[in-house]
Amino acid sequence: MRLFFYCANKNFSQVAFNEPENGNPGCGATEYLQVAIPYFLNKYFPKQFEISIIAEDISTMPNDINSYQVSDGLKGAIELAYKKKSDIFIFKPSMNEDKSIFELLENLQLKSIAIGQLTPTPKCLSFISRCESLKAFVCVGLNQYDQLIDTCIRNKIVNINNAISDKLFDKNLNLPFHKRKDIVFMGALFPQKNFLYLAECWRFINKKLPETYLHVLGSARTYGQASLVGKNNLADQGYEEMIFNELNKDPKSANKVIFHGNLKEKKYQIITESRVGIVNPLGTTETCCVSAVEMQALGTPVCTGNYQALKTTILDKKSGLLSNSKKSFIRNVVNIYSNEKIFNALSKGSIINSKLNFSFSHIIWKWYSLIYKVNNDYEVKDIYQPSIIRRKVNFINFLRYLNLVIGKRFLFFKKFSILDIIYYIDRIINKVKKLFFKK
Repeated sequence: MRLFFYCANKNFSQVAFNEPENGNPGCGATEYLQVAIPYFLNKYFPKQFEISIIAEDISTMPNDINSYQVSDGLKGAIELAYKKKSDIFIFKPSMNEDKSIFELLENLQLKSIAIGQLTPTPKCLSFISRCESLKAFVCVGLNQYDQLIDTCIRNKIVNINNAISDKLFDKNLNLPFHKRKDIVFMGALFPQKNFLYLAECWRFINKKLPETYLHVLGSARTYGQASLVGKNNLADQGYEEMIFNELNKDPKSANKVIFHGNLKEKKYQIITESRVGIVNPLGTTETCCVSAVEMQALGTPVCTGNYQALKTTILDKKSGLLSNSKKSFIRNVVNIYSNEKIFNALSKGSIINSKLNFSFSHIIWKWYSLIYKVNNDYEVKDIYQPSIIRRKVNFINFLRYLNLVIGKRFLFFKKFSILDIIYYIDRIINKVKKLFFKK
């Protein structure tokens, strides 16, 4: 089966994509995953798929995957995939993707899968719905999936979380609470990622934690070298001024903010040496915050807002703390930083959450299943397992749930399950049968 992935990387000439197993090389999650997904599919299923990547710059693509260069973007990638006899073409549409893209897919009858790193506008959803050649829309987080279940593409949506390399867990230094220090923020310095919100809170956090430094990983160039930046080389001029005007309201705490820009391997060391991780505090535009997943994989609990995809990327009170106001956000940061018991519990939960729900060793099988369905023209929404009614709404299962909710808490069933009762009833019946029906 021939699979073609499109990676729009024309603004990432300085980013090396050749080793996806080592993690994000210093760009947005979207571009990294458009290389990482085919890379891991090739690693896990080398005999099932013939995989190729189409990109504007192929000089640093993985050596063991075929790469093809195009100069005219997504349109050129579609035409090249068709020319190369692609079985399935996989790409990320923009929120406002042009109608002509979907018309081209339809005219060429190019079977395709769209990845929703950003949730499309209603107009774009309509284009996706009408494009019969586009067989599936991958929701990259559970929150995004829930948002789309009643839209015109409801029969095309599949939830496959954004994933991280399992090698990332090896980068965790496993430092104990007392050897970790400081706080780290990771994200592009665009208004949508809301670093300004953190800048407004920082002086209050630092007042309670006066010895703590804030490390900032990322810049406006996280999404490409073409982005314009201000004099500090961090964000566009207007937004950069807003950030520093806010920080400089308290020069003492402002001096404890370290801007690192975009880092490769070193960012993981900074994260694993930090006691608290912070991502997009308001959750704007998030569909599955990979920065938060990476922090959790390194055992660093995440503090952020209880908004958008953050509600399903971070497990509140299990892998991090979510807040609904600046006051609770500040309190959460201070609590994790100051309380070893809270930190240890959340750190352990962070690693478990990222491993079980976001690691490629788990996620790649969902990709395999989706590709299999699309290639064989199966309905992607069909679930090939016993129905929920047969599994959950029969009388015996009703008793099980009743026992779970009521019996375990209030009644004598605390030490018994419905299975136990069935077993002993069955034994009694068999004894009665033997007694009355013996020959």
